[in-house]
Amino acid sequence: MSLTDKLKAASEKAALREFEVTITETLKMKVTVEAKDRLEAEQIVSDKWRDSEYILDADDFIDVEFEAAAVKLERAGKGKEGIEL
Repeated sequence: MSLTDKLKAASEKAALREFEVTITETLKMKVTVEAKDRLEAEQIVSDKWRDSEYILDADDFIDVEFEAAAVKLERAGKGKEGIEL
């Protein structure tokens, strides 16, 4: 590899930045219950969900979002203060 190629590769690598990407998937299921009112209906379903009576899976998938944020570089001796890369 020539010196020019090495410098170009180093320059390209230096230009890259790190990002944390959050992936948020949304799953949705409708169930029918009998209850006195809306609040009780939600409580019944919440309790059953916590007891694993309702399991949402890929069949219940409705949406996905991706959100990227630049990783911040912490400065030595500055705690959590940092500069964005």
